[in-house]
Amino acid sequence: MIASRKHPFERCGLASLSDLKTSEWRNLFSFLEREQEVFLAYENRFRSAEYRWPRDPLHTWSRVWEYPYVYHHLKSRREDFGTTLPLVIDLGSGVTFFPFSVARLGYQVICVDIDPICEKDLNNAVELIPHKPGKIEFKLTNGTNLPFSNAEADIIYCISVLEHIPKFEQTISEMARVLKPKGILLLTIDLDLRGDSEIGPEKYNILIENLREYFNEYYSNSTIHPADILTSVTGPYPCKILKGSDLAWSLLKQLILKLLHGTKIAQNPFFYLTVQGMVLGKR
Repeated sequence: MIASRKHPFERCGLASLSDLKTSEWRNLFSFLEREQEVFLAYENRFRSAEYRWPRDPLHTWSRVWEYPYVYHHLKSRREDFGTTLPLVIDLGSGVTFFPFSVARLGYQVICVDIDPICEKDLNNAVELIPHKPGKIEFKLTNGTNLPFSNAEADIIYCISVLEHIPKFEQTISEMARVLKPKGILLLTIDLDLRGDSEIGPEKYNILIENLREYFNEYYSNSTIHPADILTSVTGPYPCKILKGSDLAWSLLKQLILKLLHGTKIAQNPFFYLTVQGMVLGKR
């Protein structure tokens, strides 16, 4: 007997180019494109000029995989909570279509960010964009402590944020604190493939050690052939390669950072990254 094919997102591990060739990914991505279109149709009514994050995050090198990965696990677990509205935290939310899609699944979503512009824009968006049967609200964080009580949240999702937090150990501890017993953490992180950005091998090992202190993986890590790994240059929406004045400006910014903070200057100043997804259960 031939075993039925496993869903491409029912795993932990690196994002794969092969995932983007499956019907499961295509269906999810097409659905999320439509969801983002609804969100962007209202954008000129809530978006501040000061907002500094991507307006179209779905069509970026990593989010093309990350959003479908996280959405799949949120959708597949929704029925576990019956008729209640489970509390989900979007950690490092920015202001995107995604929490609205999650709320439409029947979740109470609380977006958390350090940027007061996000607070303003999201609260305005909530008044405009349909998101029933769920709810959406925003809480500002100081970047150290999460504004929640112990064991308050059912699920936390954190999409390519943790690697940008200098002291992620505190954030991991806080996520474990606010999750209920057996609560779920859906985590994606960018990983440096060249050695001059975040997160490299040493920092990655520290990150994994900290996660394992509080969480267990729901799935084993799958092995991906190096040629099949989704990276910032191999996917359908690769990162822009800097040239001319953009390249000169990037090098100047790096030189300033080196003089001020002693940071390393990249030989090639555009990112070369892959992304890892994890489904984690609180110990």
